[in-house]
Amino acid sequence: MDTASDFRIRLAERAVNELEKVLNGVKVQKRKELVSAARNLGSEIQVVKYSYMPPEEIVKLENFRKIVEVSASIKEAIEKAERDFQWKQAYYWLDYLTSLPDLMKRGEIERAYEAIRYFSGEITSRTDMDGLWLCVVDCNFRIEVVTNSEAFKPGRYAVVSYLPPRQFGKVISEGMFVDASLNKKGELELEEIRAISTSLGEVEAVVLSLI
Repeated sequence: MDTASDFRIRLAERAVNELEKVLNGVKVQKRKELVSAARNLGSEIQVVKYSYMPPEEIVKLENFRKIVEVSASIKEAIEKAERDFQWKQAYYWLDYLTSLPDLMKRGEIERAYEAIRYFSGEITSRTDMDGLWLCVVDCNFRIEVVTNSEAFKPGRYAVVSYLPPRQFGKVISEGMFVDASLNKKGELELEEIRAISTSLGEVEAVVLSLI
């Protein structure tokens, strides 16, 4: 597999670069040590990036395991910190890195939108924000999404692409709605993602902009 071009590995590379910046703003003890640990993952990512191994072999690499393990330890360390925008950004990228083993189980992928996670759930509430809507979605866990579409109303099942958080005033959006609906709560499998591929053009554009 051309690992240097794999969208998941390129996103992981972006994650490490972002973590070094955003962790500096997280209100947590031993912050410098956490930033240093994140920075040191850069060399591990480079080994994985140029390994040219198939996904099932990549996950066995010591470098790959270290990325996941160190990310999990940083994630645990910031768990009780103040959950402001900097924290949300750091948590997103750490979550991405710790999810890499499951993402690699998708095998070889061809499209950028296949490199991220998606969740389906029921919209439980919606708040007007002067032309925007803040929706709370129950995906068996709570996720908040800001949208400019009135189509996403309480009671509707919606698919959320799990993307880096964005800030709208004092509100943080933790993903982006997809123009698709599945009558389920929880994470989508690769086959389900591919089944809604015609609705993922905007998501793919966002993913490509990140790498």
